[in-house]
Amino acid sequence: MNKKGKIFLNVYYLRQVADICSAMQAVPGSYRVIDIHKLRVQVKRIKSVFRLLEYRYPAEFKVQDHYHLFKPVFKSAGLIRESQINLRLLREYPVAGRLRKAYYRYIAQLKSQWRQVLDAHIRSFNYKKLDDYNKRTKELISRNTESELVEIIEDFIYSELQRINTMLDGPDDLEYIHEVRILLKNIKPLLGLIWRRKDNHFTKSHYESLNEAETYIGNWHDRVVLSRSVTLFFNAIGKEKEKMQEEYSSLQKELHNYNKEAFDKIRSSLAVMLEVFAGK
Repeated sequence: MNKKGKIFLNVYYLRQVADICSAMQAVPGSYRVIDIHKLRVQVKRIKSVFRLLEYRYPAEFKVQDHYHLFKPVFKSAGLIRESQINLRLLREYPVAGRLRKAYYRYIAQLKSQWRQVLDAHIRSFNYKKLDDYNKRTKELISRNTESELVEIIEDFIYSELQRINTMLDGPDDLEYIHEVRILLKNIKPLLGLIWRRKDNHFTKSHYESLNEAETYIGNWHDRVVLSRSVTLFFNAIGKEKEKMQEEYSSLQKELHNYNKEAFDKIRSSLAVMLEVFAGK
């Protein structure tokens, strides 16, 4: 602990909280891509700290007891964020001409409802409870010196990596990738926080290898979400299906082929990442 009593992990946590509050003020009425994205990234970073505290104090701290405060805003912002990504990705597939235009109209109809729900969750956000959580988080973090916190973070990262390693020993399918993605999101913010410090064992190569694996998984996940969303839309359009059946089939085929290639890249990048962290 430094003389001013400002522990780096608590400073980091409070910075994310401030950014979440700022984003919640900016979102209503504008719904800019950057604000929606920032809101969700900051909540993921908060959850990473919560995961760490649960790892360190399993009998005293539970992630879900604290994350539930942010979950409604995170989930409702997620619907808007996914639609923004889907619309961007569809531009990469010329085969989906009329289908893309019809899907745009479909999303435009849903956006108003999604925005109303998000606005309602932002208005009802419990700032008093947030203050209580901030005090609780600070109290738990302050039980440790900075060097102890670095060691705890390192142990947590290796614990999560071991879970990933166990998954890679399983069957060659995509079922576990969603879980791996969650684990990487638990690790990445904390790794990004400490790898530049002189009192830790990680380097830039550790962060870059993890970031590459997460990027491959993120690109794969975005297209899985797009495929699912377009399928829901396509199944709901009734007679218009016949006019767009060929485009729909072509799009799904391209997405399927992308995901097959992505699987090999994901497996390879995860293997490289684990080797880097193992010191090989």
